[in-house]
Amino acid sequence: MRAQAGRAPLPVLVEADGIGRYRQDAEATAYFCILEALQNVAKYARASSATVALSCPDGHLTFTVTDDGDGFDTAKPTPGTGLQGMADRLAAVGGTLCIRSAPGLGTTISGRLPAGEPA
Repeated sequence: MRAQAGRAPLPVLVEADGIGRYRQDAEATAYFCILEALQNVAKYARASSATVALSCPDGHLTFTVTDDGDGFDTAKPTPGTGLQGMADRLAAVGGTLCIRSAPGLGTTISGRLPAGEPA
């Protein structure tokens, strides 16, 4: 994740201390959702920075991608299929997606999915 964050067109801090290895499908799901969220930040947010945080409370792998950009009204449709794709990807492995945003206040995308033991 740090390598991908380093390729982003804005500074991205990755907070992942203490994160271990998890089931391949859990890791892949989190990875691709985080990449999609970072792409959305780069395309739409006009942010100056973003943070990716990973943790594993209660046997669930969780991630958040937070930016300090423009934010958006979550009640209005968004362009593209990225957010729905993330929700679908997480749902396929028993996870959930949460989107917190408001105009002028940035955006936080959070995902939570069963971590399981590494395969």
